[in-house]
Amino acid sequence: MMLHGPLSNINLIPLGAFFRPDPKTGVVNDPYSGSFPSQDYYPLQNYTGMTLVGHGSYSNYNAFIASWQKQSGRATFTVNYTFSKVLGIRDNQTDNGNGNGSTLWPYGLRPNYGVLNFDHTHIFNAAYVFNMPSPVKNHALLGGVTNGWVLSGITQMQSGAPIQGNTGGNLNVTWGCVNHLNPDGTTTCAGYSAQNQLGTNGLSLQPRVTCDPRSGLSSGQFFNPGCFAPPLPGTQGDIIWPYIKGPAFFNSDLAIYKRFIIHDRHKVELRFSAFNFLNHPLPQFGAGGNSDLHLNFSNAAGQLSQSNVNTLLTGKPMFTVGRRVVEFALKYNF
Repeated sequence: MMLHGPLSNINLIPLGAFFRPDPKTGVVNDPYSGSFPSQDYYPLQNYTGMTLVGHGSYSNYNAFIASWQKQSGRATFTVNYTFSKVLGIRDNQTDNGNGNGSTLWPYGLRPNYGVLNFDHTHIFNAAYVFNMPSPVKNHALLGGVTNGWVLSGITQMQSGAPIQGNTGGNLNVTWGCVNHLNPDGTTTCAGYSAQNQLGTNGLSLQPRVTCDPRSGLSSGQFFNPGCFAPPLPGTQGDIIWPYIKGPAFFNSDLAIYKRFIIHDRHKVELRFSAFNFLNHPLPQFGAGGNSDLHLNFSNAAGQLSQSNVNTLLTGKPMFTVGRRVVEFALKYNF
């Protein structure tokens, strides 16, 4: 596959470069400074990002697919199930629609290998059609109303998508500032960034995973936000996390319909449909723009906190979505 985004950048500032003498002036600059001359440290100094699109990215799809179809009397059933896993390089590629994941380590392919954004472990679909009995035999009007109805429906279930890749790779993290002693003896609270922690602006800091966020969960909880912390000073956080799935999808639609033949080519179809007829609620993160998928390591004073301070982030979606929709349709064919 083609390399895009950070992985195709041939002008990345190496790790630790900002801690060494300025290639132009020979001066060791303060990476906490707001006026840091980052332009001097690019390998090609007259440019910033330079991309060279090439091949190298790869992915693997492993799946087991089973289907069953049965017709028995008045009923027809079709069922299919897929168990799969989509793995590959999170390379910012979007040719398949949704992006497969943000590149968090631009200095090599392999550290970005993990579950891609559009993976769904279990996918189940069932469809059915039932031709209902015709109990009225000797009454034209009553038989026309009662006989010949068809009941059909579909039920869908699907595992949730990976949470890490669909939240920028870092649970939409916000960092606080850290106290820094300036050369003149004053102290300022400077931004916590890859510039002053890793000596480059070629990547972004990632949270550190301190425990398995999938373990010991309560009912309705998808992950434990207490398992995330800022990276240790001078280090990067975790690029690939344990596979945390988001809320699953479930839907069931039902319809009943009948065709009335009026004369020769004239037909009327009467249909009653109910979408999500069970009125099953679906938990959803981020509904209405809320911050239940937002790690925040900035305390009330704006300084770096060693634990998440966003009380809305509990690992449980704040809202549910979905409602029953009933539809009536009348169609005339001639």
